[in-house]
Amino acid sequence: NISLRIVGCMADAEEIMHDSLLQYWRFKRKEEIRDLKGWLTSICIRKSIDKLREKQRWKELLERYEDPIKEETDDSDIEYDVASIRKALYDLPDHYRAILSLHLFEGYDYEEISQITGIKENTIRSLYMRGRQKLAAALKQKKS
Repeated sequence: NISLRIVGCMADAEEIMHDSLLQYWRFKRKEEIRDLKGWLTSICIRKSIDKLREKQRWKELLERYEDPIKEETDDSDIEYDVASIRKALYDLPDHYRAILSLHLFEGYDYEEISQITGIKENTIRSLYMRGRQKLAAALKQKKS
């Protein structure tokens, strides 16, 4: 209930609750916890606040993000909301989603993504372009 009141989303609250319980089970010095309820409440509150910060970062990022495909196609009347972008991104195949996330949201360049994934840099560029096109197509289809 604490987490639900803070984050306002049942799914996020459940995830936070599970993460809090997992943190408790992984904690090596359980005997040092004097007030288990207070300890779990504290963990839950901190994780809830972290979730809000994460959502805020996503929101700010998506508000600042200028869609290069939108500029290229000159569909200036199309607007995207955060939920539709997130849904379209999660519907992409894993390899496209991973590369788009690393490049657009995490700020890695193609060379760094290549080192992380072990995929050639040219392949990363191709996957990025295809993933971007698929994301734009999915967003455009949802707007239609």
